[in-house]
Amino acid sequence: MKYDYKRRHLRAGLAVFFGIVLIFLAIPWHTQASTEFNYDVNSVYIVNSDSSTRVEESYTVSNNADNKYLDSIQLSTPVEDTKNISVEYTDGTSIPFTVEKKTADNQGYNYEYSEISIKFSRRNVGRNSHWGFVVSYDTNKLIETKGSAHTFNIPSVPQENGSDYSVEIVVPENFGTLHTTGTRPIKIGTKKGQTRYKFENKQQLKKSILLVFGDSTLYEVNYNFPLKNDSSFGSTFTVTLPPNTSGQQVIVQQLDPQPKSTSLDPDGNILADYDVPPRTNITVKTNIIGIVSYLDYNLNASGTKAEIPKDLVARYTKPQQYWPSDNPQIMNKARELTADKKTVAEQVRAINNYVVDTLSYNNEKIKYNIRQGGLKALQNPSNAVCLEYSDLSISLLRAAGIPSRMPIGYGYSGSLKQSNSVSDSLHSWVQAYVPGIGWMNVDPTWSEKFNNFGSSDLDHFAFAIWGVNDSRPAPVMRNGGDINYQYEATTISYRSTPPVLQPQSQLSVNKWLVLPFIALTKYDIQAPTDTAGDNYVLRTRQGSRVDVADLGSLAPKQKITRWSAVIGSTAFGSLNADFTQNGNNSLVLASTKVSSVGWPMWLVIGLLTGIIIWRVVRSNLKRKPTSSEEIAKPITAPIPTIQNNQTENEPKNEKRAKK
Repeated sequence: MKYDYKRRHLRAGLAVFFGIVLIFLAIPWHTQASTEFNYDVNSVYIVNSDSSTRVEESYTVSNNADNKYLDSIQLSTPVEDTKNISVEYTDGTSIPFTVEKKTADNQGYNYEYSEISIKFSRRNVGRNSHWGFVVSYDTNKLIETKGSAHTFNIPSVPQENGSDYSVEIVVPENFGTLHTTGTRPIKIGTKKGQTRYKFENKQQLKKSILLVFGDSTLYEVNYNFPLKNDSSFGSTFTVTLPPNTSGQQVIVQQLDPQPKSTSLDPDGNILADYDVPPRTNITVKTNIIGIVSYLDYNLNASGTKAEIPKDLVARYTKPQQYWPSDNPQIMNKARELTADKKTVAEQVRAINNYVVDTLSYNNEKIKYNIRQGGLKALQNPSNAVCLEYSDLSISLLRAAGIPSRMPIGYGYSGSLKQSNSVSDSLHSWVQAYVPGIGWMNVDPTWSEKFNNFGSSDLDHFAFAIWGVNDSRPAPVMRNGGDINYQYEATTISYRSTPPVLQPQSQLSVNKWLVLPFIALTKYDIQAPTDTAGDNYVLRTRQGSRVDVADLGSLAPKQKITRWSAVIGSTAFGSLNADFTQNGNNSLVLASTKVSSVGWPMWLVIGLLTGIIIWRVVRSNLKRKPTSSEEIAKPITAPIPTIQNNQTENEPKNEKRAKK
């Protein structure tokens, strides 16, 4: 199926809508009015090492009427694979129930759940009477295992007066560090390898909370980029590979066939160039591992706008087609939102809150989506998907003088993912630069569901970053133009163990003596084969002299050449060269030692000598006589000419004979 290029970023945004639906289904539905009964609910989720979960929900019912009792109730679970279900009064007496598997449909997406219908056999009558029952079941679908990480969605609960809710979670101790998008539960303690956490009241669960156990997860991405050259001329195709970010490390395990060259663009995207002959089709196959780390940003470390580097301001606050930061309406709104905020983090939060409160997600838009841009999103707030949330946020941030850009990529949407193709879950979000923190991920679309500001979760994996340009680089480009490839043949999965990195770099050095005490050196460098990196350094040692050249950021297998000249006695000695990262000698990627090659010097000396001799000889050949040379010449007297009166017609010899 072919997707519209702009449409591909919308799929993950639907997770917000359906997540809200599932939250609603998880709340008990009562046959009587809520004013007649109050419910105190304590839910306990006991998670096993294989992520299977035992759910125990204890209900305490309080009767607010004199002559009414609770006859029946229907409870809808957030999963459909409920098994080993039991319903009992608190004294252990069984309560009859039935279970029905149901399917709900919305906008073409189906999800399944179990509905438990309970018929109470006891008639508990009387105002202020209290009684209880317990519902228990097993499920394998409450915990999402994502490689080495585990996530658990705690649904929001009703906030009406008279009822209360508490939630306890028991997980294996080896699940690792707990991160959360909202209120952090209290850690009760660890016993027999199990750690117990608790949310004590409903105020802590006003919004859904995503619990993440583990510091990182591993994505395995397989792109299949089609390079189709149907023309009669050769073409250069460029494929875009994911960038490294503060929370994402990319390892390129396979890139087949090998590209002509690789490079990094200003946003850090890896670009691989291929020359494709006329009438030729090539499929570039990749295997990429993405290590995504959970980040909790220290918002208290935020600086002010005066501390933002000027080069970032110049590059990432410019207006673009979809980010009209110079529009008066956008500028006025940005000024209004940030006027009383001192730090950049406070300003980013204010803009994010405004976008979340102003825009409404339109599920219908996926059918006909056309990217509107920030201004139209502001003017038509009810017709938004993730692109509009991102475009409006970036427009306002740039208008406020805050560098910002847009990652596009994969947004995990759980059971909503309908196929193996990643195009079902493409998403866009925002990165804002905060001094003291760096580039900070902000997802205004998902903020409607989770209070995720100030953290970067494990559910986002950037395929590319748009910053210098608001719609480039595209996944595949031909001679710089977008061919409208939409990741249709891309698959993504999780893996539990990271690959063993064996970076292979190359460093070749040639040092030539060109004149006595003058040497010229050429360095040919190839970056590590499997990952892009920053802060690469070339360190050289010649005698007591040490030189360090900053090479900056390099793409996997990127090739560069550097030259240097040495004047002095060290020109004759050997040279030690190290290709390192971060300027740390412990991270030497490649090294070599070479001695000066003397034949160029003798060649140069020979040439210079020949030139000098030739010029001397040539000069001597062209020299004019000097005055001294003229004086030295012998003086020869001229022979006088004898004049006579012979006629011109008479031969001289005949005249001599007559005499």
